[in-house]
Amino acid sequence: MPKRHHVVTTSLLGLCLGASTACGSGGPAATDAAPAIPARASDIERSPGPEVSTAPGVGPAGSAVPVPEGFKQIGGPANGVVVAVPKDWVALDLTKDDLNKGLKNSGLSGPTLDQARKSLQTLVDNNGLWASDANSAKSSTNGFPTNLNAFCQAGRQTSTEQLLRDTRKQLEQLNAKVIEARKVRIGSREAARIVYSFATNGVDVRGTQYYVPAGNKTCIVTLSTDAEGKQELFNRIGETITTL
Repeated sequence: MPKRHHVVTTSLLGLCLGASTACGSGGPAATDAAPAIPARASDIERSPGPEVSTAPGVGPAGSAVPVPEGFKQIGGPANGVVVAVPKDWVALDLTKDDLNKGLKNSGLSGPTLDQARKSLQTLVDNNGLWASDANSAKSSTNGFPTNLNAFCQAGRQTSTEQLLRDTRKQLEQLNAKVIEARKVRIGSREAARIVYSFATNGVDVRGTQYYVPAGNKTCIVTLSTDAEGKQELFNRIGETITTL
């Protein structure tokens, strides 16, 4: 995987933390949506090997994907990816939406808002998407919003096996605990899914990240939370990813 890809991905993983704790899953400052991991590792089927599981929902590039009831689609051709999130989530298409206005609607405030604004610049540069559950930030004792970020990055074709190896290594270097690293089937595409957790500034962050190779690019969707019981939701969102 190209070095630049590593840097951007790490920065965005941290983004999930930056939104609430000024720290990140892939680095010390970010606001991306670090994937969600269940409170107990037993909640997830562990299969780090080459097995491919089937997750219905996503079709080939550009094809329509059924939107689950209570969800809405975000993204489009300018982003290179479409994904569905709950209707009550605040979503930002960073190719056109006003970043400052969107962040204020996300439930963030004070230093957390400032950190998120700085961290999200990486997503702006990559025509990314960001969405968050504003209510989760209010209910979290850490002020941490359950959130998603997505972007695509051009580069040579990379196998899912290589993506899994590189990302696992990167996360472990950041002292994250990798709970699951496996290939999954999203519609007709093979993708890599990483489920992990890490502690930062006293906050236990649970994350799930999808890497979807699509021709000369790879689209990355990261989900993050500090709440328990979000893995099923994250899996459901992952099943709606479509590359364009």
